[in-house]
Amino acid sequence: MNMRKLLLVLMTVGIAATTKAQSKIVIKGTVKGDLKGYHKVYVFGDGIKEDSVEIQDGRFTIRIPWVKDAVPYLYSEYDTKMRSGPPAFPVVVDGPGTIYIDLADVTQGLRAAPIRGSRSAAAFQEFEEGREKLRTDIRAAVNERFADKPKNDSTLNKTYLQLIQQRLIPYIGDFVETNADAYAGAFILGRYQAILPPEDLERLYNKLAPAQKATGPAKEVAGRLTGIKRAVAGVEVTDFILNSPEDKSVSFSSFRGKYVLIDFWASWCGPCKASFPYMKELYQQYRGDKFEILGISIDQDKSAWLNELKKQELPWPQVLDTKKVSVNSFAVNAVPTAYLISPEGKILMKQVGMGEEGNGEIEKKLKELFGK
Repeated sequence: MNMRKLLLVLMTVGIAATTKAQSKIVIKGTVKGDLKGYHKVYVFGDGIKEDSVEIQDGRFTIRIPWVKDAVPYLYSEYDTKMRSGPPAFPVVVDGPGTIYIDLADVTQGLRAAPIRGSRSAAAFQEFEEGREKLRTDIRAAVNERFADKPKNDSTLNKTYLQLIQQRLIPYIGDFVETNADAYAGAFILGRYQAILPPEDLERLYNKLAPAQKATGPAKEVAGRLTGIKRAVAGVEVTDFILNSPEDKSVSFSSFRGKYVLIDFWASWCGPCKASFPYMKELYQQYRGDKFEILGISIDQDKSAWLNELKKQELPWPQVLDTKKVSVNSFAVNAVPTAYLISPEGKILMKQVGMGEEGNGEIEKKLKELFGK
């Protein structure tokens, strides 16, 4: 090998090694105070291997591969043992590099430590601090307004939720617009997509920089926007194929010729499970050549879905939504949500919740269709 080729090889190896070294997230932390013997800091997240490190002489360093759209969550052993509330918090990284977390007082909790070194991580932390202050201020104002009411009063809680929506949505919008060219903007938009009005969601999505529209959270928002346009009465359902508990493919088009009640649910959803006895009665009443129920679980844990199916013994077909059909075709924000589909495969109506009163719009429509 001549000198020129050797130099080229060495340069290539050097570039590859540099690239590999730079493709890590390094989190360097300092912690001051008495740890009470609880010295570990843990990291986990989707696409991130769960790991832990020791705090030594008030310092710790975590090194993890940088994976696009993967958000590491941190928590400390001290917080789990000595503090109340959820200890884990996300570090919204926007690329490989070094992030610094400096906790001046261990009793305040690791999530209270200022973050620097990453624009998106610092911006997200600022967003969370503002959101918590907003919630605290609203709760104090509502409690003062309803001082004579118990904490579980329905009017008090309804007012609180209304004020949260009125102030949180503009707060989210302002943050996304300010950070439209940063990963934090896309991350927050994706995180709160289900509570934003469709017009606000589309407007904010359109504000995102092209690079941020290519991120995972923004792609989820794009899917929801498509679902919002598809989930309209009179629109034909785009065919989809999902798997049954036996891992057999079930296509929605196989139900053509029947009225289909699509029930979106989840194993962790109390109201979903509470509605099943009533739905079994409904199914017994209308099942036949002209009517079917299709249960679509939005569970991310397949084993939890299968275990719940064993408990519930539901007599209608069940599939697991592994392709985000609930979002991309039906824009489901909460479960239980039901759609009634015509024999031609078109959406007739939507209903959030399946109660026991039998006076929902879908129940009324079924009585009208089948005369019973």
